[in-house]
Order: sequence, then C-alpha cells, then structure tokens
Amino acid sequence: MAWLYKRGKKWWIGYRHNGRQILKPTHTEDPAVAERELFKIRTMHEAHASGTLTEQFYRALTGSVLPPVTLASELDGWLAECEHNTEPNTHDRYGAVANEFKVFLNANDKAPMLSEIRTEDVSRYLLQKRKSTAASTTNLTRKILSAFFKRALLGNRLRENPCTPIKPFKAQKGERVKRRAFTLAELGAIYSKAPDDFWRYMVQGEFYTGLRMVDLICLRLGAIDLKRGMLQLEDEKTEKPMFIPLAKPLLNLLTDVMRKRGPGKPFEYLWPEQAKRHQGYKSGSGYFSNQFYDLILAPCGLVPARDTAHKAKKDGKGRGAKRKTNDVSFHCLRHSFVSFLKSTGANQAVAKELAGHSSDQVNDLYTHVPEEDLIKAINQLPEFAK
Repeated sequence: MAWLYKRGKKWWIGYRHNGRQILKPTHTEDPAVAERELFKIRTMHEAHASGTLTEQFYRALTGSVLPPVTLASELDGWLAECEHNTEPNTHDRYGAVANEFKVFLNANDKAPMLSEIRTEDVSRYLLQKRKSTAASTTNLTRKILSAFFKRALLGNRLRENPCTPIKPFKAQKGERVKRRAFTLAELGAIYSKAPDDFWRYMVQGEFYTGLRMVDLICLRLGAIDLKRGMLQLEDEKTEKPMFIPLAKPLLNLLTDVMRKRGPGKPFEYLWPEQAKRHQGYKSGSGYFSNQFYDLILAPCGLVPARDTAHKAKKDGKGRGAKRKTNDVSFHCLRHSFVSFLKSTGANQAVAKELAGHSSDQVNDLYTHVPEEDLIKAINQLPEFAK
C-alpha cells in the first residue's frame, strides 16, 4: 500500500512495485494536494491487483501516456544494446528467444505495441514452448523475457513486467537426470575411443585437472610448465587463478604433444585450430560437446547413437522435440576428477581448490591449501590410458 511522508517541507509518496520500493515527490507542501496524489497511486494499485489497469485507465488517472513503442522495435533495441554488454553466445540465445516471441505474437513494425503485452500473452508463449522443451529451458526463456521487460520498465516504456506473476515451471519426474562420475573401466573405454591427440588430451586433461572444457580448448602455451610439471592459468568462468600439478600420464602426453607441435610464443594456443573454432562457434563448447558424444560416448555404448542431422520429424523426434538428457557427458569427467580425488584420500579443501570452485563461503576453507598437498593428491589419481 502507498503511503505519504515528508522530506523537508514537501510531501513524498512511497510504495512498492514489482518488489522495488519507489519514492516519488509530489512537489507540494499542501497536504490536501498530496492526498489526491496518494489516492491516484492507491487507485492504480487496486486496479493492478484486480487486473483492470489498462493504458486508457492510467492515462485518464494521471494524464500521462506511455510512448508509442512496438514490441518488435523494443526487442530490436534491447538486442542491439546486449550486443555490446553480453558474450556472443548469450547474445545469440537472447536473439533466438526474441525472434521466437515475435513470431508467436505476429509482431512487426506496426503491432502489437509494447504496452499491449499482457501476462496472458507471455504465459501462452511459455506454455507452448514447454510442450517441446525441458522445464529448465522454458524457465531460462522466462528469465530472458523478464530481463527484457524489466529494461523497458526501468526506461518508463512499460508500466509493469508481465513475467512477474508467472511462476517457474517444475520438471517432471523423467526430466530430472543427475550427472554422475565415470567408472575406471568407462574411463579406459573412453580414452581408447578418442580419435586423435586432441581428444586424448581433452579426456586426460579433464580427468587429471578438472578444468572446464573451454579452459582446456583455449589453453595457452604460457600456462604449461613442463619442467615443473604444472599448469598455471586463470579460470575462464570464475577468473580465479588456478595452480594445478600435472599428473604423470598427462605430463607425458603434453610433452609429446608439445614436441610434435614445436615451439611457440606464450600467448599462442596449444590447439590453435580448435581454440579458433570454439571462439567463433555460436554455441561455444556446444560443437565439442556434440563431438565428444558422437565420436566417443556413443561408440563406447554409454549413450545411444543419435541422428546428427537434427532434422525435424513428423513423429515429434528431432530438434523441435524435448531433448533426452543422458546421465553422462564431457562434464562428467570433472565429476570423476573430484570423486577420484576424494576416494584416494584428498580432503574436501584440496578437492575444491583443485576443482576451482569459487563460492565465497567455500573459498574461505580452501584458498590456503599447501602446494605439497595438491601435488600428493594429483599423483594418487589412477592411470587408465594403457
């Protein structure tokens, strides 16, 4: 509920909207005039609660008019702004949601107007999307749209965020798939199916360092110290400095790879072709995740082979259908790294330090782990590449 209060000699109105506290000056010292302004705000709140706050009602009550902005032009402006302050992959994801929302509402340069979009419109769109995607994907779409509408709200081009009343979707029982660690036998099979040096490096690199895929693909020569048997780099995601001793199998593999590659400058990539592809590919690590699935996991029998063409089919299977989530992926090598560290005697602090986990609460526990403890833990990891 809105309220009146004095700041200096003049009256102000306070109220909450979409979870934010709004403080608005009345520019008057007259309590009667301030009360009339308060009445307008309270009336609008009641109309909002009953679902009758229309643009016409707002205009009649306040004399203000929302700027005539179409949904399509507002989405285009938002995407243009995001292009300069988001990662390319994030911008691509936003663009896909924006274009899909436009198509759903038949938006063009004339209609519908931004101010005409209601919660019911967004809800219908999300419900349709939920039919063909997982709950997590639908919830991410809702979050993206909410950010878009919030921008318009803060720019005074909209009176309320139509996403606010929509609750997140709950995953059905069959959609909840937990990732797991690979067994030692599975690790051996995975390594045996690696088609080339790059993938042998990726498998060993993830298992023996716990680094994320992007850090392994874009590893620079300056991060590798073969003499000391160390990797020293900055985590791409958390920007946390990483200091990782090299397990003997990975050290031997890197020594061989570096010998074949020849000398280079510290800023150059160990795998220049793959690093360039990762940086230029619109879904980042998506290409390499698919390669790992198709070239290694499927031949090992750990996941079902799939139609790599991703063509939509009449039976509902294809890119438009809900994607089946498997319990193993490339990231499970990181799960295996942590699991085997703990099973070979590494304590929680050592495991978290080597994995590069970055929450403030956890950092207090593991940021001062002695170097000798890290080396001991790494050297106790088992060999599987034979």
